[in-house]
Amino acid sequence: MIKLATSSEGSSVSIAEACHDWRPTQGWLAEMTRTVATRMFAQANLEDDESGNEATIAVHRGALTGQVRKIFGALFDESAPHLSVTWIVDLLVHLDDLGDVGYGYYVPRESRVVRLTECWGRIAGGLPLELSEHPEGGIESLQNESVGRVVRMAQDFAPHDQGTEHSEVFRWAAKSVDRLFADLCDGLPERPASPPPEEITLYYNSQDRRVHSRGDRWQNRFPGGAFVVARTGTLPTHYCVHIRGEGQRGAAWFDVSHEEARRWVLLAEKLTGSTNRIATKADGHGVSALLPDMLPNAWTAALFACASAVVPVEKGWTLGIQNEAMALVKVLLQHANIELI
Repeated sequence: MIKLATSSEGSSVSIAEACHDWRPTQGWLAEMTRTVATRMFAQANLEDDESGNEATIAVHRGALTGQVRKIFGALFDESAPHLSVTWIVDLLVHLDDLGDVGYGYYVPRESRVVRLTECWGRIAGGLPLELSEHPEGGIESLQNESVGRVVRMAQDFAPHDQGTEHSEVFRWAAKSVDRLFADLCDGLPERPASPPPEEITLYYNSQDRRVHSRGDRWQNRFPGGAFVVARTGTLPTHYCVHIRGEGQRGAAWFDVSHEEARRWVLLAEKLTGSTNRIATKADGHGVSALLPDMLPNAWTAALFACASAVVPVEKGWTLGIQNEAMALVKVLLQHANIELI
């Protein structure tokens, strides 16, 4: 049995003799890091209250990783990317369990249920599960192996849905393509931009059915359609969108961020029915898959939450997906125009 003990003087972990073959999982290490972060945050704010300062005190990354190493140093493995303290902290920031307030400081986010689909969600927040204040009604089961504490929603969850956070993935799936197009247009800058130089510009051709990889669809050919997503082929990469419609804005180019361009690419694929394929490798408990760094942050965070392990690799991450989470992962990937093969 593994026990974590905390007090005002410090924290300690003990492993019973019967569990000598036990090895920490990424989900367990993430939960222990949440515990340490919560304790440090509470202690810092308690000391601040006693001094009469009402400002919220955040926890610095260096202090957090140092305290985690002090308590669990033998259980973390800095030589294994997915079991290092620094990556676990980065992962919790990706999941929005730790809020990044800038300059290397973090605060544990509040307990909440985040809806991913109609039937699935996750218990988010920086608090460890036993201290979490999320609503317990309407939740059927917890996927213990998932890094992001994925839960299945009961059919009668609606009465408990008032304080629930709805992820961007959930909202995207519920909208029509016309509504998505209008929302993305609303987010464009007020003033049009100059057209990008043709000699260094690549255009996203979602109509090209010969390829099944998003990277291969960036081509020199200017495509048809109501809008065109483009990027420069030189560094630093610049992204823009050309709107052909004759509506409020008329035909014009608009500068967009990398994150916004990824949403426009998702919509372009949705309109043309394009699908990207990701290969998987099966094992006894599920599959592993390489997720390229090509999705908006909300999609990436949702897929991270479902995984039993997230390993950073060049240009993406390798996800370990247990069989119990496969149904949810396939739905999330479907809304990202991706299929597993």
